[in-house]
Amino acid sequence: MENISPFIWRRTPLGKYLRLIPRKKQLKSSWLYRKFGDKILCPDYWQMKKLPIAKGFAIGGFFAMMPMPWQMIPAGVMAIVLRSNIPLALLACWFTNPITHPFVIVFQLWLGETILHSPTSLQILRSDGVWAVVTHAPVPILTGAFICAVVWSSISFFLARFLYDLAVKMIVRSHEKRVNKVLLK
Repeated sequence: MENISPFIWRRTPLGKYLRLIPRKKQLKSSWLYRKFGDKILCPDYWQMKKLPIAKGFAIGGFFAMMPMPWQMIPAGVMAIVLRSNIPLALLACWFTNPITHPFVIVFQLWLGETILHSPTSLQILRSDGVWAVVTHAPVPILTGAFICAVVWSSISFFLARFLYDLAVKMIVRSHEKRVNKVLLK
């Protein structure tokens, strides 16, 4: 059930989004190909297979929880190193966007302070903002961030595997109905 042809994938509602993923022909004329060569065109990085998709979401989920700028760069590098789906690893980084990231940092600070039993830095957060807390209490934030990253990465991995199986079953069922309808005519 895992090896569904690209032809079937393209004819699903998900197909209109899959068309946005660059094809080999487009990549060969890009700066990525000039820089990395044939390694960047490895099928594991681009195809819709269960394990690379799940690893891509897990990698992106891990780096999404890290309080750092340019999360997509290390996520892309790790996706290449671990042979996972690069576009989905980059997409998963956007779970923490400029709107959600401050809330995630506050939660990570609270979690880190709770685990380390350190004094609260929430008063500094209220008066001076997030960057003052990051410079004042980096250990609680990094502790909370690492725990959140591991948990969110694990959840992302198993959720991606489950949703992949669900999507494949729905696609196969839809394709079989379409084929049976054509055969009955």
